[in-house]
Amino acid sequence: MAASGALDRDRGPWREARGVPPVRRASPDDLRAALAAGWADFRAAPWLGIMVGAIYALGGWLLIAVIEARDYRGLTFPVIAGFALVGPFFATILYEISRRREYGLPFRVSDAAAMVRATARRQIMFLGFVLMFWLAVWSRIGVMLFALHFSAQPDRFVELMGQFLTTSHGISFLIVGHAFGAFFAAVAFAISVVAFPFLLDRDADVITAIVTSFKTVLASPVVMLGWGVFIGAVLAAASLPGFLGLIVALPVLGHASWHLYRRLVED
Repeated sequence: MAASGALDRDRGPWREARGVPPVRRASPDDLRAALAAGWADFRAAPWLGIMVGAIYALGGWLLIAVIEARDYRGLTFPVIAGFALVGPFFATILYEISRRREYGLPFRVSDAAAMVRATARRQIMFLGFVLMFWLAVWSRIGVMLFALHFSAQPDRFVELMGQFLTTSHGISFLIVGHAFGAFFAAVAFAISVVAFPFLLDRDADVITAIVTSFKTVLASPVVMLGWGVFIGAVLAAASLPGFLGLIVALPVLGHASWHLYRRLVED
């Protein structure tokens, strides 16, 4: 795809914004191609990807440590479940690495300062705040659901895990909590699936990016829902070993998300 618009010496081509662009219908082949390209990008710059994934995993550990230290134990489960909602924001620098590789620009560790400048755009930050707000809303609802099913002064999270599948209130909490969590995850996915790469690639505003992202999902709801479920399953599995799997899972999925955007959103 040919780029249009201005040329920035730090980041290369800058696409002009012309409202909400047309989008293509997604197919399973698009998902497979995006994953293959994402894996290739990760292999091209593994240490950069691992660094971003490690920072994301560390953020999860810090959140859990603060919650446990301050006895905000009702927040532990919803925060763990909702942590993936802000993953697209953390992956922004990964989109920039993929974009640079596509245009033949350098993406070495020594170019990190230029990459950070390119990703720290105001509109991208606004969209990040939207996701953080959505995570905060989900966390409050999660706390209310937790309080309805467990005591006001719950045990530590690791001590409660045994109750989730062995007690009626634990099973009820899992069913209701996952239903609410699926709704919040679906909205977050529709908001962000192509919005962050869109803002990184084009001179556009947050509303245009969000509308484009929703438009992409509505154009191929079954395929895109499958992509969202796949991402959720991979991130959940990667989170189980102490968030360590995120060190690889996040960068591969982040790079793949850039390539899916490039395949589905037309110039």
